[in-house]
Amino acid sequence: MVEPGDYDRHRSELRRRYLSSVTSEQKPVGTGGVDHLALISSDLSATIEFYTEVLKMRLTQIVANRDDSTSTHIFFDMGGGNSLAFFDFPKHGSEPTVRGIGSMHHVALKATQVGFDELIVRLNTMGISYSLHGTVEKGSVYLRDPDNIQVEITTGY
Repeated sequence: MVEPGDYDRHRSELRRRYLSSVTSEQKPVGTGGVDHLALISSDLSATIEFYTEVLKMRLTQIVANRDDSTSTHIFFDMGGGNSLAFFDFPKHGSEPTVRGIGSMHHVALKATQVGFDELIVRLNTMGISYSLHGTVEKGSVYLRDPDNIQVEITTGY
């Protein structure tokens, strides 16, 4: 556990210990990157509308969850051969979970400058709340989806 006030020292120690031992020849264990990230939705219609209308992602699949036939699995094209997927679990209720160890903090997506500019206009037009960190040339927009999942759209990095 890091003591308050020791955060900079802790980060320096992590860099020294782990980054200095990484070589450019090291490759991940046989992976070719991310195929998809799978999240949970309380309302697939609201999720589809948000990701297709606000973020302009293309919905590519709607299938039964192979582990639970009462659950539906949907996929959006994130670009670059990657997908963002959602499950619903109607039998499990829709109570939100508490963020903690092992949970995901946010989903970050890269945008072109044109796409980033268009997103900001669209968010303003649609009256969707967001925060901008950095600048519109090199920055991030943070917003929340219908299930309060934090989504970051970044450009210029």
